[in-house]
Formats: sequence, C-alpha cells, structure tokens
Amino acid sequence: MSASTSIVAIRGALLAACAPVALVPAAAFAQDQDPEAAEAAQVETRSEERGLNTIVVTAQKREESVQSVPVAISAFAGDALENGQVTSTTDLAQLTPGLTFNTFQPGQPEISIRGVGTKEDGAGASDSTLVMVDGVYIAARSASNIDIFDLERVEILRGPQGTLFGKNSIGGVINYVTRKPDDIFRVRLRQTVGNYDQFDTAGVVNVPLADNLFTKFSFSRRAFGGYDEWIIPGQDEQPWRTPAQSTQIGGNNQFAWRSQTLWEATDTLEVLLSFDGVDEELGNINRQPIGSTGPLHDCGCASDPIAVDIALGGADSVRTYLGEEDNGGERDAFGVTLELTNEFSFGTLTFSGAYRESDYYFTHDDTGLPPSPPVDLTGSNGNPNDLLLGDPSIGFTFDNSDIVWEDSEQFTGEVRLASNPGRFNWQVGAFATSEQINRSEGIFFTALADASLDPNLAIATMLFDGWAVATYAQVGYELTDRLSVTLGGRYSYEEKEIVAFNEMATSPDLQLVLSAFPPTEGEDSWENFSWRVALDYEIADDVMAYGTISTGFKSGGFTGSATTAEGATTPFEPEEATNYEVGLKGDFFDRSLRVNLSAFYVDYKDLQVTRFFQPAGSVAGEFITENAANAEIKGFEAEFTALLTDNLEIGGFYSYLDATFADFFGTPDISGGGDFSGNDLRQAPEHSVGGHIQYEADLGGDSGSLTANVSGRYQSLAYTNVDNNPLDVIPSHTVGDAWLAWNSADDQWMVQAWVKNFTDEVYRTHVFTQRGNRIGFGTFAPPRTYGMTVQFSY
Repeated sequence: MSASTSIVAIRGALLAACAPVALVPAAAFAQDQDPEAAEAAQVETRSEERGLNTIVVTAQKREESVQSVPVAISAFAGDALENGQVTSTTDLAQLTPGLTFNTFQPGQPEISIRGVGTKEDGAGASDSTLVMVDGVYIAARSASNIDIFDLERVEILRGPQGTLFGKNSIGGVINYVTRKPDDIFRVRLRQTVGNYDQFDTAGVVNVPLADNLFTKFSFSRRAFGGYDEWIIPGQDEQPWRTPAQSTQIGGNNQFAWRSQTLWEATDTLEVLLSFDGVDEELGNINRQPIGSTGPLHDCGCASDPIAVDIALGGADSVRTYLGEEDNGGERDAFGVTLELTNEFSFGTLTFSGAYRESDYYFTHDDTGLPPSPPVDLTGSNGNPNDLLLGDPSIGFTFDNSDIVWEDSEQFTGEVRLASNPGRFNWQVGAFATSEQINRSEGIFFTALADASLDPNLAIATMLFDGWAVATYAQVGYELTDRLSVTLGGRYSYEEKEIVAFNEMATSPDLQLVLSAFPPTEGEDSWENFSWRVALDYEIADDVMAYGTISTGFKSGGFTGSATTAEGATTPFEPEEATNYEVGLKGDFFDRSLRVNLSAFYVDYKDLQVTRFFQPAGSVAGEFITENAANAEIKGFEAEFTALLTDNLEIGGFYSYLDATFADFFGTPDISGGGDFSGNDLRQAPEHSVGGHIQYEADLGGDSGSLTANVSGRYQSLAYTNVDNNPLDVIPSHTVGDAWLAWNSADDQWMVQAWVKNFTDEVYRTHVFTQRGNRIGFGTFAPPRTYGMTVQFSY
C-alpha cells in the first residue's frame, strides 16, 4: 500500500467510525487514572489548615498535577474565574504571562502567546494558538471566543505543543475543560446586574437519573447596553444614513448553553455525550481616529480623519461614535461531542468524535467617521480635489466599512491508548479532521466612487475545504526516583483546497483594494514531523526542575481577501519553531508558597507575515501573506502564589519578552521598503506584570465569611504591525479590578460587589492603519464597570 493510500485509509477509518451519529472522533482528553483517585487529586493539601490547592490538568493528555508537568502552564479553576468576573478569552490575557489578545472585530480574534500570533484572517489560513473545548479543536476563528461559565478549569500551555496537539499549536494551547455530570443532585443560579444596563443570568442543574446515568444542563445569558454614544453630526443628509434610535450603542446579547450526559455503562466503560451552542447578537464596534500624517492626510481637510473628528464633535472622548450607521452582527454556533473511555488492566483506550458548525455575520465602520459626499476619483464629475481638500465638516472622504460573512463546518476525531501511570508510561494515538469554511469579506468605501457616484463596494470570497491526519506517540521513563525523561513525536499530513473570486458590486471602474476575477482554484499539501525531548528532576519534595526541547508548526495556507487571482491561489508555506526551555516548579514552606519559573529561546522559521500595503508596480493597496521572515524569541516568565496567613493570599506574574525578526525581507512597497529585520514581532510587549491580594475573614457562627480581592496588570508598549510604525501601537497601560463577596456559612448563598478597570484607564485594544500607515484607527477597552452578583447553590 502506498503512503498516500495509507493516509487516506487512516483518515477514512477515523472519520467513518462515528458516521451513524454524524460525529467524527475529535481531540479529547482521556481519564487516565481511576476516577476516585482523580477526584481525590483535584484538591491536594499537605495540611488540613493550610496549603495551596493543586489543580489537576491534562496538558499531556493524562491527568496530572500542574506542578508535576514539565511544560509552562497557567491553570485557573472555574470558580476563581467566575469570582473575578472573567467571562471570555479576552479576560484571560489579564491573568496570564505571555498572552495577549487583540480583536479587529468579534469574529477576528488575534491571540498571541510569547509573541507568536496570526494576523491573516482568511478561510484558507490557520491560527497560531489552538483553542479547544474539552480537547475539541475549534477550526473557525469566528467561533473561538468561548463564554466562561460552569468550567472545571482553563489550561493555557505556552510554547510549541506539536507532539500531542499537532498543527497550529506553534504558539500554545488554550483548553477549556467543562464540569462533568456526577451522582449528586445540585442546582446553581447566578444573577449579575451592572452599569451600562448589564444583566447576566446563568444556571446549572445536575441530575442523577440512575445509579450509573447522570445529566447536566447549564446556560449563560449575558447582555449589556453598550459603552458608546452615537452622535449624528449636522451634515447634509446622505441616502444611506440611518437616524439614531438610541444614543447608547455597542451592546451585546448572548445566550450560551451546554447539555451533557454521562453513562457508566460498565465498571470499565464510560460514555460522555455533550451538546453546546451559542446565539449572540453583536453590537457596534467604535473605532476612533488615533493619528494622521502627510501627505494629504494632515491637511486639516476632509481627508484628515483627526480634523473631521474635531470638526464634527467626536474628539472629546473615545466613547463617542460618528459613523453613519449603528453596525453590528450575529454569531451562532453548535457542537456535539461523543467520548468513549474504556479501562483495561494495562491502560485506557479513549475514542472521541465531534461535529461543530458556526455562522457569523458582522459589519463595522473602520474609521468611526461619517462619509463625505461621493468623490468621483475618475474626474468625470469635476475635480475630486474639491472634496478631498474640502472642509472637514462635510465628513471623511476615505471612510470605509468592513463586512464579513462566514460559515464553517468541521468533523474531528481521535483515538488514543495510554498506559496506566507508573515508572514507564506511554501513549499512542491517531487524529483526523475535516474542515469547510466559506468566507466573504466586503470592503466598502462609502465616499469614493467612479463616474457613477455609487460608493465603491468590492467583495472577496473564499471557499475552503481541508483535511488532515496525524499519528503520535509519547513515552516517559523514571530513570531514577527523581530523574525522568520524556520523548515524543508526531507525523502530520494536511491538504487544503480553495476556490476564490472577487466581485466589484459598485463602481467597478475603481480599484482601491480588490480587483474582480472569476472563481479560481488553488490547492496544496504539507507534511511535518514534530518532536519533543524533556528531562525533569525532583530537586526536593514538591520542587522540580526541567529542561525541554520541543518543535511545532503552523499549517500553510492561502491569503484571504487577496487583490488578484494569482495572490489568492498562491499558497504560503508552513511555519516551524524549535523551543529550548528550562524551568522550575516548586511548592515551599508546607505548600504555602508556590513559585513557577521558565526561561526560553525560540528559533522561528518561515513566519507567515500579513501586510496591507501598496506593492511596487501595483495601482492599489493589497493584502499579502508571505513567508518572509525568521525570528528569534527569548524570554523569562515567573508566577507565584503565597499564603501569608490562613486568611491572606497574594500572587502574581511577570513576563519578559524579546521577540524580534532576525531577518525579514518582504515584498517591497512603492517606496522600495521591505526590509524589517530587527523589528519587534506583533503583539510582543517586552514587559507584563500582574498580581492580586485576597483576604478572607470568617464572621463567626452562622454569619458566613467575607472575601476581598484586588488585582492589577501592567503591559508595556506593543506593536500591531511588523513595520513598527508609530501609529500601529498599543501603548503601555495598567488596569485594576476588585471585588468583595459574602458567602453564607452553608455555602448556599453568595453576594458579591465588583468593579473592573476601577481607575477608568483609557487604553487601546486594537489598531490598524491605512494609506501607507498615514492614518490610524483604534478600538478601546471598556471603561470602568461595576455591579452586583448574587448566587444560590443547592
């Protein structure tokens, strides 16, 4: 049998195995220990009075204490996240060293771990960080921002995880682990109210249906009215303008749910069936002009966004919005997962399959400004300079909006056999995935036109179909009572096929970003072998030092929203990284102090760099993703938690990051520039620091307890573009949160007052530039928010 035939056979066997239930095996984490032992290990303490809790993680696809795994991991218990009002992936960046999160729009998150991230958002591209729910990989980025409720924990693995997790884990892995049904009847209801019309309701009910059959249903509804005021300036009325219905805009309304059933079929066989979904109405994004430079855009005229913002009354606050429409969109997602776990005398066999689908639509004003009257750039209706250089009160001549339609469907599957824990442990597995993503992006210049005077709308569409298979193995051996070695490897094969076409819906004689071309096909395939070697040594009880060399890769792909057919169908190649890391994990002073340290160096090859610029010889700006760069990343991370007394806990983290392009020679722009060697990588702040203080007071008798928590995070300057221009910057900022909670003596009631961003810090969360980096627009984080939460548990 040929190699290609073998690959197809493996893929077909895995994907067909769950066909009767429309499921495909998916990457999921096994329960590799006895369930009672695993439950007992969830919270280990050396003393009944004191001792830090130990979170059990599945970072190596078997249950282990986070302190015993030779990998840099930040793990957060679900209860702690809920207490801190952490509700999404965005919030996790405030707690984790080396993690940053930017968002162009809700369906285009930009996650970066240790400076490794992705700007390319096309259907034929892949992310640098795997986002998973119970081990199921989420292929569509528009469906990857998960609601955080009713979770057992969140695990964030930093650095390449190519051996056990495979493609697209070159930066790391974020895994959301849900609470599973059990044999205890329980109900939990949670209600939050806050300023800006926040009204969140959540609930969980767990019901044992029989001695071996348990079910659980949870839901979370989150709603708020928005932080921004919509100002309709006194312009000449334009036919596409919509009068304001309300001055408060930008709110969201989300309903997420999850249903799980656990069947203990025999003493050794366990079946878990999970369904989940989300229905979300997405509010307007308020972009603000943050800078403009010449030529033309510093004229104090209608082509100068800063001048327009001032003239129309929007410059006094980042919370004012001047756009012509109250934009927004919606997102729907659904998933189902089946996991079978069977224990043998020598180990555990896990088989899992998942199906996921999502639909996403969003439109937003890229500039946050209203358009001027239409400008005929062909000159057929008069000199365009009359408007381009007109008074700024007429609106912005280069105003534009972005419109995205995306639907996705994926089947994933995995089968894994893992030995029981012991001096020699091993696991082998096979993985398969099939993904379809259809994406269209419209670029609408609302004031620029050809002789028709119809504002220019161009739409780029890509239909993506891909599949991949992989096999992997990892072994661990205790060389002595204190010294262990781990070896692992993974072979991956992947194919991608696309059909791309561009349409000029209006003003077809005007090419600004996209040119029209008919449906054109592209395809490519890649293979990779990733490996890992690790040594860990127990220096003393509860103190481990480790060293590891690991590799990872990110799939090749195709540029989304490419200007030409050639650009759309020319693939870029995979990225590859080799990570050298040493670390220490230790619990000290009877487990009252925990310190985790890691130092790393990453040799990064063939980076996929996405730029929007005007290439030499081109008549317009273009989106281009190419393998233009190699990079070196080195850094240091520290996390600590200390119980100073039985009631007082402090903790914090620090991250130092030096992430630069070793050599970067990209396609030259019209000025001839394309060498960015020595520049910083995107989303790679040199310093980030965070910490918290928490005090718990027992009120005595049946009065319950009070817990107070104050936390903060500082992040230094980070660039959002590879050319490190002065507009594409997230400036340094400091953010603080606090909460105070009363818990009843029987733990049935909790009442909490909370405030987020209590200093009302104004800071950017995303920036992008246009027109050769001469004009820039940014989004800003929420202002100070506060509220009350009440929870009842039975």
